[in-house]
Amino acid sequence: MKALVFRHNLAREAAAKISGEINSRGFTAAYAPVGVEDIPEPVPPAPGWVLCDTIVSGMCGSDAKQVFLNGARDNPLTALISFPHVLGHEVLARRRDTGERVVLNPWLSCGPRGIDPPCPACAQGRYPWCRNFTKGVLPASIHLGNCAAAPGAHAETFTAHEGQLFAVPDGMSDEIAVLSDPVSVSLRSIVLAPPPAGSSVLVYGSGPLALAAVALVRHLHPDSEVWVACRPGRRADIATRLGAHAVLPTDPDQLVDEVARRTGSAALVPWNGKRWLQDGPSVVYDTVGSPETVETSLRLLDTGGSLVISGVEPPKRFEWTLLYFKEIHVVGSNAFGVEEVRGQRKHAFEHYFDFVSEGLDLSPLVTHRWPLDQWDLAIQALAHRRRTGAVKVLLEP
Repeated sequence: MKALVFRHNLAREAAAKISGEINSRGFTAAYAPVGVEDIPEPVPPAPGWVLCDTIVSGMCGSDAKQVFLNGARDNPLTALISFPHVLGHEVLARRRDTGERVVLNPWLSCGPRGIDPPCPACAQGRYPWCRNFTKGVLPASIHLGNCAAAPGAHAETFTAHEGQLFAVPDGMSDEIAVLSDPVSVSLRSIVLAPPPAGSSVLVYGSGPLALAAVALVRHLHPDSEVWVACRPGRRADIATRLGAHAVLPTDPDQLVDEVARRTGSAALVPWNGKRWLQDGPSVVYDTVGSPETVETSLRLLDTGGSLVISGVEPPKRFEWTLLYFKEIHVVGSNAFGVEEVRGQRKHAFEHYFDFVSEGLDLSPLVTHRWPLDQWDLAIQALAHRRRTGAVKVLLEP
């Protein structure tokens, strides 16, 4: 079968990195560590695992970061991956044993690893907190897409534990269903820090997580005012279509000034000239997670407000004095599991299915589709998203 395989090889990674800095096509060249290959069909690693045929898979930001080698060698999560692996964990597929359309909860936590009883985190449905990502029937790995023994979903076929699979409601389109994973990631962020009634929030970014957060806040907290910090263009237009009240500039100083204008807050001017506010939005959902977005969020957040970070960029220094001075709550948001929404505890996918039945429509997020063989075009669309307007890019085997 055909699959998008990443093979850890320092020489190939160095060649791709050097050439890719000159031209992004270097990251998808024949000498790069990633490419579509013909590999054997996967074999279920343990009882309870089933084969699934991919209908369509979504390119996640983490897939793109790996292809573009956007990371640091001291990243602690290198303890929880194994090579070589087939990329991809956002997927709509068809179970071979039942013929059902299913979406995948990709976490390789206690259940898929055959560990019983499960750790306390998994018993509570907090799968990203699993304590056994290096144990059981699988090698070190967090989820499908970074596991050597359980190939990911950018392939014609993959295998998953039956407990990872959720049947898609009849009548739900493929494009709506395949968004279950990224929408659930954003749902977790909002559950961790829901906006106080009648308050304003800022969503930082314009990718799938940001745009899903806009739609979810509008759906779950309709009395909140939602602002988005993103560049003009197709993505900004989608944010407005999904209910954003305003699209604000991404330049840090301009963004602080615009928030000050909207809140009526007086800006304070320190020696370095970087203005900051004591009154601002109650929550910032930062789907970028760069030093610049974190620092700017601290400058404009309300005193006592919450900064929820779901995006991940390589670290470097940022000015964080306002974290303590304004007593800001900084919360990391990692994926999803069983979540409590409106008094009901169930898996985030099941909440998403409910939201869709209530009228939530996130189909505008899907902007591009390519055959799996043309994965390099999909990646290039993301690399040049300011020009292409790519948001969620899908691959079809």
